[in-house]
Amino acid sequence: MLKKHLLGAALAAGLSLSAHADFIYSVPFGIDFHVDLSNSGGTPPPAPTGLHSIDCGYFHCYGLKDGTIWSIGYNGWGQLGRSGNVTVWADTGQPADQVVSGGYHGYAIHNGTIWSAGQDSYGQLGRTGDRTVWSDTGQPADKVTAGERHGYALHNGTIWSVGHNQYGQTGLGWGTGSWTDTGQPATDISAGQFHGYALHNGTIWSVGHNAYSQLGRGGSDSYWGDTGQPADQVVAGAYHGYALHNGNIWSVGSDGVGQLGRSGDTSVWGDTGQPATKVAAGLYHGYAIHNGTVWSAGQNSYGQLGRIGDPYIWVDTGQTADEIVGGGYNGYAIDGNALWAVGYNAYYQLGLGDNTNRIIFTESPQP
Repeated sequence: MLKKHLLGAALAAGLSLSAHADFIYSVPFGIDFHVDLSNSGGTPPPAPTGLHSIDCGYFHCYGLKDGTIWSIGYNGWGQLGRSGNVTVWADTGQPADQVVSGGYHGYAIHNGTIWSAGQDSYGQLGRTGDRTVWSDTGQPADKVTAGERHGYALHNGTIWSVGHNQYGQTGLGWGTGSWTDTGQPATDISAGQFHGYALHNGTIWSVGHNAYSQLGRGGSDSYWGDTGQPADQVVAGAYHGYALHNGNIWSVGSDGVGQLGRSGDTSVWGDTGQPATKVAAGLYHGYAIHNGTVWSAGQNSYGQLGRIGDPYIWVDTGQTADEIVGGGYNGYAIDGNALWAVGYNAYYQLGLGDNTNRIIFTESPQP
């Protein structure tokens, strides 16, 4: 705790955030929460007792607690899946095993199928009906991930997609308002703003928008292609990506605000040299866990890095964590049963009861 207090004092004294920082219309993406079922007894670990599996969109966040979806923040498109006070975490009553955020929409998995809520301007909900409540799309899935206005799911070992396709991000050659099989085999998926990554046969595959070389390969942008980059995990930001390989973070794509955490050719996956066990992407920033603490790199206009110093390199924030979540211009760290939040908070998405930005990780009360 002393380390956190000292860091907070240094930040308060040394970091000035502009109230007029330029806003870029883009989408945040959280990480997928993986539960490790392996332990010495061979039995699943006990279920978390507090809010967990947090995932944030532009200005809203979801979490799971007591087997149902909880939500907070901006609700202009009904993406919270509930009415009532948007300034505090509240139970939607929707049961779920997984929940993820897109730009202004969300997906959940319940009873083996995808449920959705929120914006549907490009058919990204994959269903008709009331957008302000969680409803079943009927699409079976083992995992789901959300981009700005599109989504991917894993079903029967292949990627299914839905929604916006201006940049070829559905991997189908067309946009669709219903979940459709791309035929691309995969074991993991992650959606960026207008692009996507997948893991197949131990390497990263990519599709969609490539104006910032975020695909990490040449060739057709409209269909899944192999980058040849080995990885154990891959996550997408707005126009960049991170992967874990050989215990280090690798990155590719846009580096305008230092989000790659390295120098060199940004059109190919490159080793940042930063060790990590987990990595997460926000819009233009990233978080990693190394030696039990959160490290960060990239844009810091709203204090989302939780630290001062060079944004172009990975630096230790001193915040202890088991899990990390990258939102649009904010983030969460989960440390045991404690929630810590940082960054942009205009829509109360940090769960702190006010709409003041935070420049250091601040404990957010459990609902």
